[in-house]
Amino acid sequence: MSALEQIRQRPILIISILGIALLLFILTAVDNPGELFTDSHTVAEVDGQKIDYMEFQRRVEQQSEQMRQQGHTDIDNNRMQAQVLQQMVNQLLLKEEFKDLGLVVTDNELSKAMLGDAPHPSVVRMVQQFGFPSAQELYDYAFNSNKYGLQPDQARQLQDAWTALEKNTEDMMLSEKFNSLFAGALTANKLDAKAYYDDNASTSTIAYARKDLSSLPDDQFKPSEADINELYNSEKNRFRIDEDQYLIDYITVDVVPSKEDIAAAQADVNKALAQLKVTPGTEALTGNSKFYVDRVSAPKSKLEGGLSRALDRILADSVVTVSNFDNQFVLAKLLGVTNNVDSVLLDMAVFAENAPVDSVLAKLNGGSRPADLGEKLIAQSQDSVWISLIDPQLAMIKDDINAAADGQYFTSKNNPGVAMKVRSRRAPVTIYDIAKITYDVIPSNATVNKLNSDFRNFLATNDTPEKFAAAAPKAGYNVMEGVVTPSTLGIGSIQDTRNAAKWTIDNKKGAVSGVFSNDNDSRLIAVAVKDVYDGDFIPASNTRVHEYLENKVRARMKGEKLVADYKGKAKDIAGYAAAMKVSVDTTTVTFGQPMVQGFAPFQAALNANVAVAKQGQLVGPIALDDAVIVFNVTKIDKTARPFDYTNDAMAYNQREGAAILQRSLPAILLGNKKVDNRIQKFYSADAR
Repeated sequence: MSALEQIRQRPILIISILGIALLLFILTAVDNPGELFTDSHTVAEVDGQKIDYMEFQRRVEQQSEQMRQQGHTDIDNNRMQAQVLQQMVNQLLLKEEFKDLGLVVTDNELSKAMLGDAPHPSVVRMVQQFGFPSAQELYDYAFNSNKYGLQPDQARQLQDAWTALEKNTEDMMLSEKFNSLFAGALTANKLDAKAYYDDNASTSTIAYARKDLSSLPDDQFKPSEADINELYNSEKNRFRIDEDQYLIDYITVDVVPSKEDIAAAQADVNKALAQLKVTPGTEALTGNSKFYVDRVSAPKSKLEGGLSRALDRILADSVVTVSNFDNQFVLAKLLGVTNNVDSVLLDMAVFAENAPVDSVLAKLNGGSRPADLGEKLIAQSQDSVWISLIDPQLAMIKDDINAAADGQYFTSKNNPGVAMKVRSRRAPVTIYDIAKITYDVIPSNATVNKLNSDFRNFLATNDTPEKFAAAAPKAGYNVMEGVVTPSTLGIGSIQDTRNAAKWTIDNKKGAVSGVFSNDNDSRLIAVAVKDVYDGDFIPASNTRVHEYLENKVRARMKGEKLVADYKGKAKDIAGYAAAMKVSVDTTTVTFGQPMVQGFAPFQAALNANVAVAKQGQLVGPIALDDAVIVFNVTKIDKTARPFDYTNDAMAYNQREGAAILQRSLPAILLGNKKVDNRIQKFYSADAR
């Protein structure tokens, strides 16, 4: 029987075999086959609401482009992505709140805000960024494109812009409605305002004797684990966590030039200096990619700091080393010295599209002002603009400006769309033509390989967190502690450490990573997972939590000891000061103010006891967070200002109202809702 005939007789079997083969092919062709059977498009989920990865990535690209346009060159992608995702989580929470409150923007409200006689200021601003004077004109261009002779793709772009503007305006108006409700719901009533007034209506001057807890040695006060656990349970919510935490130690190694690399670079620089002195210009460096040459022409006042400070040396020796700092050599060679006009004062007018240039020039030189000619001839104009003729960006029009007669409009052959008129020229100045030569010392392959090899050998030998931390100082490495969570996009504040963070959350307590590098291979990093907290709270065994609890219990024990030691030892402040071997001090206390001069902030026991003490009454000893004091109130000053509901309500609102709570709004809206942050699942974690 032929193979074809067997296939015909066993179609179900054959289809099954082909299906399994296809599945095996797919599973072996993708990096993470498990994601084929999971939700692979959700970057985060908030209380059942999903944030799509593609939309997140689009927002990231927009934010990145905005930052580049603002001049940012060293963008921390990890931090930026985390911020963008948090913004999207906050926006989702807000939208849910809008929905729960029944907030909507009606078509009529939206139409008025965009196309009404008095459009929303933000709409006006956004439309002008598109280059249109009004939303009406943008709408007309977008949806009546034939009227303006627009191509279909141009019309679609404007229609997309209009749709985005509508969406942004609606979101903005919803936020404004919510903010109005939020602010109105958290305003002081008369009881609030009166309580605020009473809390700040009197100020007590106290004389006190203070004995610091630090006067007692720590080793004589050893809190028991039972006391520590009791305090932990009473303050447990302080240690609540919303997602798993991975406690890590990590080591970073900067990939920097070795002594041998620096010595080789110095030899290259010395050779270049010698050759530059005996060859014209910078010909000696032609084809040498180790050196970057930038030509600078400027008066001394406009030379950058290093060149300006080295100018006398440059003039004397023609070729010098300007600086040698942070693995970079800067050399300079004097190419020439001339006297030229540095700056000219120009009037400029940009011709409108299809404007008759010669005719417009004639009108301008006949006395017409650019503003008088209308938008059909002059698109825009500007008077009295100082420009520098030594600016490299103006090199193509420099000769035309130098040749132009003052007071007459002209055009440059290299910039025919702009009419220019020279108002005045500054007196000639000395221009220095200098070649600024930069040599960056980079680690050699031998250096990079040795750093990697040494680090890998260290990790192979010290493959537990305990060994990792103990052996690092002896090997010349500095160990740092950190925390990584599923939403963490890096280790600490170190850029380009996403892969190390991803590896961390994919591993268990006791694991030690291989060597990771950042995007430009300028840093190596390795991680050891010391512990994993996958419950609702950081446990009391955590080093920092345990230290906090231990110190707090120890402070309480010391306070109890000092209170017992000094109780009843004197009848006045001077007597207590003598017993404590301290001097008597004075300060002022206002109940409603958490800061008291001479004391740590938020000493509730001090404010409360002073508030109820009578003038002349001896109070104490009482324990504070860091001291034991005895005091008496020597004077009570009542405010001369009577209660004023308007002023006191405003003060209350500023300290405890919507303005303060607005900062915590995302946390308030989140409440007990869970955020499932899956951002790390979209990235690999390969170590060497």
